[in-house]
Amino acid sequence: MVLSYNRLNRRVGLSFLYFIQGMPQGLIYFALLDWMASINFSISDIAIITSIASLPWMFKFIIGPFVDSYQFSQMGKRKPWIVGSLILLSIAFFLSSNIISIQISPLLIGLSLFFIMLCTSILDVATDGLAIDILEENERGLSNGLMWGARTFGVSFAALLGSFLLKNNGLSQAFVYFGIIILVSIIIVIPQKENHGDKFLSLEKSEKREGWTGLRGNLIKLYNTSITPLLFMLILFCLTSNISFGMHYVSISNLYINNSGWDYDILTTVRSIGLYVGIFSAILGGYLSDKYNPYKIIIVSQFIIALLMISMTIMINQISNLYIGSIILIFLSAMGSFVMSASLALCMGLSIKVIAATQFAFLMSIRHFSRIIGEWLAGFLDYINLSINEIYIVMFFLSFLPILAIQRMMVLNKIR
Repeated sequence: MVLSYNRLNRRVGLSFLYFIQGMPQGLIYFALLDWMASINFSISDIAIITSIASLPWMFKFIIGPFVDSYQFSQMGKRKPWIVGSLILLSIAFFLSSNIISIQISPLLIGLSLFFIMLCTSILDVATDGLAIDILEENERGLSNGLMWGARTFGVSFAALLGSFLLKNNGLSQAFVYFGIIILVSIIIVIPQKENHGDKFLSLEKSEKREGWTGLRGNLIKLYNTSITPLLFMLILFCLTSNISFGMHYVSISNLYINNSGWDYDILTTVRSIGLYVGIFSAILGGYLSDKYNPYKIIIVSQFIIALLMISMTIMINQISNLYIGSIILIFLSAMGSFVMSASLALCMGLSIKVIAATQFAFLMSIRHFSRIIGEWLAGFLDYINLSINEIYIVMFFLSFLPILAIQRMMVLNKIR
């Protein structure tokens, strides 16, 4: 299948790659964290684990320039990085299965997961670069919705599978099974080509050799584009966009399991249902971003997200009810996917093709750093004994920060 040949090929090929990206995240950020909360890991413990595991996402700005600069293979610009990262990811799962244990400290658990997420972030950067290379401008919004929907489906599928494996087979065996799944996915990726002239599988080098010269040039181009007022505000948006969700992700398991008495497997199941709903909301967000513009979609989304955050505090005693707690959780998950597809469309639309992986990875690194800030902040607030109710009040106020940056971007871009 040649991805650049037609729109269907592009969307199917990219969606599969985003689905695979979601697998490690569904296991780690959903099934594993819910399971750990059920065995009395605190918000501070979970914050340590997730913040260390999430660090590779912040390092995407380092990975991006290498993906853009080192393109020697006859398989194409991005495919060698994609196949190589999948091989390393499967190996990381197999190695982690022999290391990770609930008997070790949260610090060591985080370090074990760090290498899994490092391989996943390389896959993510290469796939993002491929998407920017081959997607046409008038299809980016909906395509991003489909890709993010596929990733969300991968997260949800992995969360349910991971919860089942953790409950029935144990921690180590769950990681072995995930390593096998990633290894099998390579078989599906190999028949895909970026362009007609590329080879399906080859160890031969192409004639193009930019190396360190290309790397240095890409970094200079990244700096020159980032100091413009519009890009500076985009960076500020990315820096503030994920703080409240970072706090939410490390707090939600304790809120539902320890405060409201939910079973961890029920929580994982409901969160997975929320992700399935998120598939459709991501596609809708991408479609509306194409039809109108992502700026307005993001503003409306952030207002709704803020209201959902404050509803956690107002209805904290009602969350123990399965239906009320599920509705809030599913709605918040759907809005997260909705705003994410619009944010991706915005960042992708402002990225320059010649340094696509570098610039987009830089922006996504900042978004992930924003999430890590939120994780650290939630852990700190828990450490100083703020209640879960007070932590969600902080999330409510922080949810408005991205709106300020977006409004300034609209002024600079003369968008009404």
